[in-house]
Amino acid sequence: MGRLAEGVAFFDREEVMGRAWELLETANLLLLAPRRVGKSSLLNRMKEDGPARGYKTLYLAVPDAEDELDFIKRLIRAFRDTDWAPGGWVAAFKGILPEDLELVIKTGLLELRAKNFDWRRPAEELETLLKGADSKTLLLIDELPLLIASIVRQEPSGSRAERFLLWLKRLREQYQPRWFFAGSIGLDSVARKLKLSGTIHDLQPLELAEFSPEKACEYLVGRGRFYRWQLTPDTVEAILKAVEWPIPFHLNLVFDELRAVVSEGHGEPSPALVDMALARLMAHGRTHFDHWDERLDKILDTRFPHYCEMILSLACREADGVKVETLELRLSQEVSNDGERTEILRQLLDLLISDGYLVRRRDAVHFRSALLRRYWREVQG
Repeated sequence: MGRLAEGVAFFDREEVMGRAWELLETANLLLLAPRRVGKSSLLNRMKEDGPARGYKTLYLAVPDAEDELDFIKRLIRAFRDTDWAPGGWVAAFKGILPEDLELVIKTGLLELRAKNFDWRRPAEELETLLKGADSKTLLLIDELPLLIASIVRQEPSGSRAERFLLWLKRLREQYQPRWFFAGSIGLDSVARKLKLSGTIHDLQPLELAEFSPEKACEYLVGRGRFYRWQLTPDTVEAILKAVEWPIPFHLNLVFDELRAVVSEGHGEPSPALVDMALARLMAHGRTHFDHWDERLDKILDTRFPHYCEMILSLACREADGVKVETLELRLSQEVSNDGERTEILRQLLDLLISDGYLVRRRDAVHFRSALLRRYWREVQG
């Protein structure tokens, strides 16, 4: 729960990983998936499997990186910490650092501190680490979109973010290492919002979906078998109905709450106990869902969190969601200009759909997850 799925805990995904390894022979990748589907676990598994396929792999998660220089520092540190990096590269890098940077070695960690903030000069020197790498070097970069959002908050015009994304694009074009990007906020939706899609158009998109109903059933039965349960088809169906969107994290939420109910002596797993577990989860499991609300504050426009909360509050009232024309009517109270309102609503729905909050069916949008809709209705609605 809430950690990378490793070893035997990593379930399914062979098909999408097989496709990823095939595409990496000729392309750099962008993993497209809503939140909590298992993107980070997939990247981590590919890091583990890479050596057997002849790859030198580096996994770097940067959800809390502050700026471009911080990203460079972490990437350098990640290179240093691999077991395949050239032994003398730290000394070599120190010898070519620009004079306006200082090198600090503390507790075995390499830190770059800028006296005058200009990430482009050390970035040029960082490229020396990539020149010696080949196409069997795989850089798995997680949560880059959060860094882009941080940069945009520091410089709202988007010019800094554009320079940084263009630099990354140039690295992909000029040097051989393969790149594989993922994040809990889609890099594609961030780039569209900033009108910078051209900076990532070279990335081959790869989709990671929820479990199929058959795989979700297999997963639940397997977990039940671990606890010597014989889950009946009705009980499995009750869990699937409770989550509606069968992603690993949500299946585990309901399953673990059901396990607690059973361990307290309420009986064997059954649809009735699934209902009890669901009620308890909503009553005291708020921390499992609060991040969906908090993440709205990390998007790129200061007005958007308010508008997103407005949309979600309307959509959570009914299982069938809300019509788009109703959302536009409500948004007209906030934005009077027709063209601006239409564009804002388009961006809002693009964000909420790609991020896993909503799904669109014809002229309406509704919550993708029954769990999240119930949370939003009872706590936020």
